[in-house]
Amino acid sequence: MKDFKIFLVMLIIPAAFSCKKAPAISAVQDSDLSLRIMKIKNSPDDKEASNYAVRLSPDKRLLAAKDNKLATDLWYRMDSCFYLQTGNQKIYATIIQPIANGITGTFEYYVSFETTEVSAGKPELVYADRYINHKKYKLSLPE
Repeated sequence: MKDFKIFLVMLIIPAAFSCKKAPAISAVQDSDLSLRIMKIKNSPDDKEASNYAVRLSPDKRLLAAKDNKLATDLWYRMDSCFYLQTGNQKIYATIIQPIANGITGTFEYYVSFETTEVSAGKPELVYADRYINHKKYKLSLPE
């Protein structure tokens, strides 16, 4: 009986403290790459920016077939690859900061947009690839 109580306590305590709402994630994937975006909560006094964490995971075989220049480009030359689009309006990111995540073959970015420039409508995030397959990927923005 004592073992059952210990087991029950070990089960209930983590469950009670893990009731935090999971972050909303939007994702798209094809045979060349996987792209995921997660909204980063702003500070209460910053209402003019929308911030996101974006994870880009190229196919391992495709990454191995390219040279080391690809990794350098994905780390340091991502300006104008990310933008918000509503209709014909494009809003390019004001900040694209690579994040070292320790996962080989995966690239992560902090991407920030000025939301004051967004017109009416629900914008989509567009990733216009310039280095892997030159395709455009559209993702709905997570709330």
